Amino acid sequence: MQLWDFAALTYYRALDRFSGSLNRLAIDELGLQPGHAVLDIGCGTGALIPALMEAVGPQGRVVAMDFSARMVAVARKRSVWPNVEVRQADACVTDHGAGQFDAAVALGAFSAMPDVPAAIANAADALKPGGRLFVFDVRLAKNTRTTRFMRAAYRAIAGFTGADVVTELKKVFERVEPVFAAEGETTTVVVATKVTETATRSACTPSRPAG
Repeated sequence: MQLWDFAALTYYRALDRFSGSLNRLAIDELGLQPGHAVLDIGCGTGALIPALMEAVGPQGRVVAMDFSARMVAVARKRSVWPNVEVRQADACVTDHGAGQFDAAVALGAFSAMPDVPAAIANAADALKPGGRLFVFDVRLAKNTRTTRFMRAAYRAIAGFTGADVVTELKKVFERVEPVFAAEGETTTVVVATKVTETATRSACTPSRPAG
């Protein structure tokens, strides 16, 4: 927790300035429409919130969440719209509400969580049938010198469990599609689609309290 609280006051502010292209890509891939409800998982300092709000409009709904209290505090300051809610919550144990959202986004979030399968299952539960989840994340599945070094560093710095985000997405979502034809050596960008209701309360979904 202290790591992410510190990050909220330091390098995350700098990253916000360079996130425009990724934010636009997420909006485009999700196909957001006015009136949609969208969930921002691991929202950090809320860099994506203004773009999400613009996409869904005043009749839509944006719920953003993060585990870090300082991240949430910064995100709340930039969330000036009445239909935006920023929550401090743990995505691994929080029930977002079954079938409440048309879309969800997780930018660099899942791989840093202590229970990746649970967080992804909770995200699937939250989506309506046909709902889409845009994921940009670290993927260190390849066995190269670079990925071995990054795996060790990420484990030491952020508690990386070694879970592969794409593999876990495919266990829950009926369709997981790469956004780019060629995947990077250390990152992945995919869209997971909940085609039917079958992804809800899947075998991966943990028994957890509402949050």
